[in-house]
Amino acid sequence: MYSRFGLLVRVERCRAVNLIATTVRALLVACVAGWPAVALGTVAGVFQFVVGEVQVQSANGAGKPARKGTPLSVGETVLSEKSGTAQIKMGDGAVVVVQPGTRVTVVEFRYDGREDGSERVRYRLEQGGFRAVTGAIGRSNKDNYLIETPIAQMGVRGTDHESYYFSAPQPANGGIAQSGVYNKVNVGLVFIRTEAGEVVVAPNQVGYAASAGEMPSLLPGIPGFFNRTVGPQSRTGVPRPSDAGSADAESVKPKVTQDVVTASGIRLSGGAGSAGSGSGAGSGVPGGGGMGGVVGFDPVSGVSATRSGVNLAIVTNGAPLANSNGDAAWGVDWGTWTGGLATVAGNATNGGTHFMNSTQLTSAAQLAAMPAMLVTATYNYAGGPAPTNQAGAQGTINSLSAGVNFGTQQITSYNLNASIGAANWTASGSGSFAQFGGASGISLSGSCAGCAGGGLPPPSVPANGTAHGLFVGGAAQRMITSFGLKAAAQTISGAALLGR
Repeated sequence: MYSRFGLLVRVERCRAVNLIATTVRALLVACVAGWPAVALGTVAGVFQFVVGEVQVQSANGAGKPARKGTPLSVGETVLSEKSGTAQIKMGDGAVVVVQPGTRVTVVEFRYDGREDGSERVRYRLEQGGFRAVTGAIGRSNKDNYLIETPIAQMGVRGTDHESYYFSAPQPANGGIAQSGVYNKVNVGLVFIRTEAGEVVVAPNQVGYAASAGEMPSLLPGIPGFFNRTVGPQSRTGVPRPSDAGSADAESVKPKVTQDVVTASGIRLSGGAGSAGSGSGAGSGVPGGGGMGGVVGFDPVSGVSATRSGVNLAIVTNGAPLANSNGDAAWGVDWGTWTGGLATVAGNATNGGTHFMNSTQLTSAAQLAAMPAMLVTATYNYAGGPAPTNQAGAQGTINSLSAGVNFGTQQITSYNLNASIGAANWTASGSGSFAQFGGASGISLSGSCAGCAGGGLPPPSVPANGTAHGLFVGGAAQRMITSFGLKAAAQTISGAALLGR
């Protein structure tokens, strides 16, 4: 009996082992079979804020409500009702704000932390619109960022844009928005491309395409529905009363942007504010008190004595953009609108119009709180677009430095040396922070060797002009500045980033 019992126990043990092995093999097969599905459903972003009715729809049509913290994967579609908006933080750092009445799908998203050409994102916009501040994708390899619609494609050459597609005419701010694709640029450049051709859209312009067979064009004005675009937000939401007690409840009232367009199309929420302080600019920007820009230009003779400025509106009038670049770590971008097409604060210009702006300006409070051991500091040239003369010829900034006293709020020294062709410019000046970041700027005086021509060495003639600037970063680690000088019949203007 005992031996038979022992045999039965061993048999049962073998059966159990075989059952476990079979189960493990089945689980491994199931896991391997599921790997492709996981790859196709790669997480592309996470919802930060949700207001009203917003759904996430999978490729098979299954839907779920979007909430704060909900992941958004490749192949999924965001559907917002007329009262719904959502903000999504993408894996490359981009921020996408889905507007009411929108259907948009993340068709493709690849980013592993490298900007080597393998990174890419592709959205399919089937109705409505979204505002996007782009991240790493498209920064170095701009062709890797694409928006598809039923009639056109849109791509970026910049950082902040608003894209819409209406399949039929839509009521908008008391009027009617015609069907088609619209793209408005706040910072940088975008393009709209149809079967008939392509148009490039610059800051404070709106591109439009009516159909796949028509050439896109620039609209003469900004359609009213853009005035109701919900902008990116960085504040924490408060749970809606109806959702009280829900762990993932999120309520952020839509923030309608009332923006002022400044130097390079950068937008200051609520107005330009006092230059240099960041007041009036959007708050909540890491490392700084707001956003703003500087511009250097050559006004047509007799129009204005000003040759640089802060937060001045630029109308490009179709001028091409050159030398576009920046420093993403400090929210800085720069470039030159070439030729004499652009107007600055309504003034006609010669040569190039140079801009430099930042989304991380140092606020007045941050300047006042600078550490006691950092009473004085020196800033030196770190980059920027090439300066130009009245004819648009490019030159070189040989050196540019600024000395500051944070205790007395003074620019103690501003020294420039630059050359364009045979002309060599030197100038210096000083003044208060209020002047530097205000309407007047600080006065520059110096000389230009070669501006009057003739003689070896070429004679020097007096030069005078202005310089403006703003501090960047929570501890004023950087400075953006612009300048303009005139000597005899020659001019030079430019913009620069300085670091300490």
